[in-house]
Amino acid sequence: MGAGIGWGPRVGLAVMAAWATLAGARQPGAGHAADPPAAPDVRAMIASAVGYLRGAQDPASGGWGVPPGPGTPRFPAITGLVLRGMIENGSVSADDAAVRRGVAFVLSFRQKDGGIYDRVLPSYNTAICLSLLTRLRDPEARAAIEPAARFLRSLQFGEDAVTHGGTGESARPVERAHAFYGGVGYGRSGRPDLSNTAFFLEALRDAGVEGNDPAVRRALVFLQRLQMSERVNDQPYAAGSTQGGFIYATSASGEAAGGGQSFAGEVAESLSGPPGLAARVRLGTRDGKPRTLDRAEVERRIGDAAGASSMAALRGLGDRFMVLLGPTPDGAQSGVFEVRAALADKGDLEELLRAALGGDVEVLEVEAVSAWRGVSRLRAYGSMTYAGFKSYLYADLSRTDPRVVSALGWISRHYTLDENPGLGTEGLYYYYLTLARAMAAWGMDRVEVHGPGGPERRDWARDLVAKLSRLQRPDGSFTPVDDRWMENDPVLITAYALIALQQAAR
Repeated sequence: MGAGIGWGPRVGLAVMAAWATLAGARQPGAGHAADPPAAPDVRAMIASAVGYLRGAQDPASGGWGVPPGPGTPRFPAITGLVLRGMIENGSVSADDAAVRRGVAFVLSFRQKDGGIYDRVLPSYNTAICLSLLTRLRDPEARAAIEPAARFLRSLQFGEDAVTHGGTGESARPVERAHAFYGGVGYGRSGRPDLSNTAFFLEALRDAGVEGNDPAVRRALVFLQRLQMSERVNDQPYAAGSTQGGFIYATSASGEAAGGGQSFAGEVAESLSGPPGLAARVRLGTRDGKPRTLDRAEVERRIGDAAGASSMAALRGLGDRFMVLLGPTPDGAQSGVFEVRAALADKGDLEELLRAALGGDVEVLEVEAVSAWRGVSRLRAYGSMTYAGFKSYLYADLSRTDPRVVSALGWISRHYTLDENPGLGTEGLYYYYLTLARAMAAWGMDRVEVHGPGGPERRDWARDLVAKLSRLQRPDGSFTPVDDRWMENDPVLITAYALIALQQAAR
């Protein structure tokens, strides 16, 4: 059914007391080489992040992440994230002058349809801002909650979807059998996705909507179709899959429903055949930009190089190899690939790959596998799996529900704070945000991890704080590690990190 993971109430005070004991036990000059390092002070980290964000507030508008110049759409969601992190756990009073100015900025984007947005991304902006408003007592903020929740409901693909004129970013009515059913998207993409659906469910929950609400039950249909497990997913792309984690969308675009989409590329499942080798390779650059190829082109090049080789082992390879996409920006091309082949000599495979893909190709690793052949399926990845798992909890599924257990199994097998599993550094701070929210919602103190070294129980909050302490800069902001999905913006990633720290400090 899935790996077991321990749970129980988060005893925040006990955790903080334990950390304080570790820190206080080491007086200057009193320690020795065997002493563990002092745990980071999460409250000090939070205060430092808040201090940075105070200084980053736009003096003219009171918002955060406000683009210069007229005519450029604003994203009140960024201000909503900043304020959510600041006021969480009472770190900053809702009556603070900076908070009041930020809330006024958010409310200035209220639309006649009830949404809170500036021309674009209505669901994303409204959902995040709604979650903020539910934490405030300001009468104007309270008055905006019901209209915003009603507007969000209208953006869900399903029987009750409403076409909103003027934005070009509406959902549309669809039946339950449709791959978009129950989902919510940015709008402009024409199809729903897990990230927006997770924000949607969190906002409705914050607004007091219960798990048996029709909008939540519709969302469950969409969530199941994103979970890579044939036990719960009725879509063809999940047939035979046992991963348990989540992908991004049921479709790559609004034009063609179905097929699925994962920015993490592909994984080989249902392995069979004789032993062989598996190699991960990264293409070189061209004109300073990473090269990308689609799978068909890589397959053609490998086949041609094998046939032209002077080595008998390679000439006889034929079609006894398979190519898997690595992380991909569009679901079609990648700069990283896994190549699995019926070969025994690592040197032979490396030579083949360089001949096929160019001398500048980087062979990241080559390992022996018990079966080289498999079925190529979409790869579940970290940030989406935690988003899906959290959304199941918000839908009030039981701890023993097969969907929940399957997601927990994936978490147990892929737990890490070093990367966004499946994507490396891409979306790393968003990953920390979703992990922290999911774990806090579940009530875990420790995660039972099953990796190559065997089972281990990890304190997720302590691990997260330790990781973020290494990424926080002296001014309280956080170090950008990747520019995808706006994560080169220090305000946005500091807001993500601050909310994650607040969840860990509970």
